[in-house]
Amino acid sequence: MSLFNIQPNISKYNLVNKNNQVSPNYDLKNKEVYYELYLSPEKEICIVGKLDNNYIVWCSLTKLSDKEINAKIFDCIANSNYKIISQEYKVLGKKQFEKIRKWYKCMIRKSLIPERCWETPFGHGYGDDKENHGRYFSNDVQTFFDEQLNKCDFRISEDCYLDILKSYFDILTADTDYCYYFKMKPLISILECESYLRLCQDVNIRALYLKCMEECSVLYNRYMTVAR
Repeated sequence: MSLFNIQPNISKYNLVNKNNQVSPNYDLKNKEVYYELYLSPEKEICIVGKLDNNYIVWCSLTKLSDKEINAKIFDCIANSNYKIISQEYKVLGKKQFEKIRKWYKCMIRKSLIPERCWETPFGHGYGDDKENHGRYFSNDVQTFFDEQLNKCDFRISEDCYLDILKSYFDILTADTDYCYYFKMKPLISILECESYLRLCQDVNIRALYLKCMEECSVLYNRYMTVAR
């Protein structure tokens, strides 16, 4: 990787530093950085710059309301290469790492189509107007968050979705055979499509949704344990 310094006024937001630096055990120089965005019900945003599933180069925690800071962060990460490599759990610590894993996740990566520049979950890519990409991002991520909340409101508007989730959980936990994972894949797919419920302001709905997703992981891991 060609390396140069991150803007000093923004570098303090990057939690990847010399205190948690690691030495990769394989070559990463041809890896392209992509960014995972984690959004919390409390309107926090965690941006993680990843090289792959094992190593990261950026990790910041801000509020959606920090629009100017978020714009500068995006401008920085869009135009920076990195000196320090670490791992998520090492940077965040076990408690924070597990907490953030329960937030809503989406992704931004450089586009294979040059004129789009960035692929985003916001319904559009970012084009040649690079000077404004940070401002676009800061506005888009807030709008995107609000749209997910609207989905939640529509989903739970008939006051019956808590009972639906309870029935999903009962179905997911009805059998302990490892092959049960295959039978549950359609239901798992439905639940994955409703991941916006990770942001639901109804605490009971959100908690039960997360319990269902945990059980989906249990089913998958049980199957993989036998498959290996």
